[in-house]
Amino acid sequence: MSLASKSSSFLVVAGFVFLYALSLSVNASNEALTDLLKVLMERGTITSEEYLALKSAAHADAEKVSFVTPEKVIVVEKKLSTLESKTKKSLGKIKWAEKVKVEGDIRTRYQFEDNTGSEERSRGRIRYRLGVIAKPISNWQVGAGLASGGSDPRSTNQTMQDAFSTKNINLDYAYAQYTHGNTGLKAVAGKFKRKAYLWAPTDVMWDGDINPEGVAVSFAPKKGPLWLNVGILVLEENKSATKHDSHMGYGQLGLKFKSGNMFGKLSGTIYTFGQMKTAGSDAYTGAGGTNTDNNLGSFNLAGEIGRKVGAGKFSVVGEYINNYETNAAEDTAYIVGFKYKVGKWKMKYLYADIEHNAVPDFLPDSDRFGGDTGIKGHEVALGYAINKKVSVGIDYYATEDSVTKKDQDLFQLDLTVKF
Repeated sequence: MSLASKSSSFLVVAGFVFLYALSLSVNASNEALTDLLKVLMERGTITSEEYLALKSAAHADAEKVSFVTPEKVIVVEKKLSTLESKTKKSLGKIKWAEKVKVEGDIRTRYQFEDNTGSEERSRGRIRYRLGVIAKPISNWQVGAGLASGGSDPRSTNQTMQDAFSTKNINLDYAYAQYTHGNTGLKAVAGKFKRKAYLWAPTDVMWDGDINPEGVAVSFAPKKGPLWLNVGILVLEENKSATKHDSHMGYGQLGLKFKSGNMFGKLSGTIYTFGQMKTAGSDAYTGAGGTNTDNNLGSFNLAGEIGRKVGAGKFSVVGEYINNYETNAAEDTAYIVGFKYKVGKWKMKYLYADIEHNAVPDFLPDSDRFGGDTGIKGHEVALGYAINKKVSVGIDYYATEDSVTKKDQDLFQLDLTVKF
């Protein structure tokens, strides 16, 4: 039933109740009226809240009224007018709630870091994210989110320091998205959440905090095994009118399957780059500093294959990346490992080897040796869901710089609350 229909039904019933109550004598019983309201509630004509409100109103008026006069009819009309106004406000709130959703999370972290040749470091960190997702009209969605952190796209953490100083809040994402019916086709423009438009089973190429900027299209039919993702992402604005902005593009073809206890996803992705930093050019300035070549076009093979094991799920994950564009050495990266989830517990293990020019050094997981390339090492993580909204977890990285041979040990203990 539509909101307008519900409003009309409720007002009709309300009017009947008031007139019926007014026609009762002071000592008349309201049992018949109560039974009628109960039937209307059970049939869905009125809600349980409306039933209680009408029942109370009928009984209150029945105690005060012994016969109907023109003056009392006027009183009833005023009450109906007030009731209609309140109903419209309530329905307006319901309609707004159906279109807008607020979501977010807060994470507190203890982090310990030990680097070869440096002093050990311990610190408390906090991350806060708040988003508003709205559906103003059919097939359209707009979203905007705020997050703690600074200008680093790979981190929304703020360190507890500076004698209780206030922390920065920045625009984390802001996008408009169009979905074409139930075809599985959707498009987005703005600063958007990557995972809906570019799949990656690990963070060897993409840190989980990065929300890219540009335009993207995804086609993933619900009944078919294949999906396709494409996008053009802006890296840096070029102030010169004769040059294009620094950008990257991608095209991804994927396959998903499920058979009995087995499940999996596989993908192949091509990355291209344009107007990247060259000698004497200010085209792109956001690199991390560990690439030795700005030719970064690459091919990525990724997969996750698993099966149900008892009450849990076990899967093997991996990615392989080759920079086909560079003439420099060290042009490949790979990561392999596994994930396991059972009940409220989940764990993962990953081993990564990222050569200097395999991936852009501004994209990989920032917790793995600061997000540098030219590193290799292990990651072990364990998490426990206290309930649907609260979880705790530990994450340990043991990595090494392949050139300097310096080691880094990083330990993180997290408490996360979602809302």
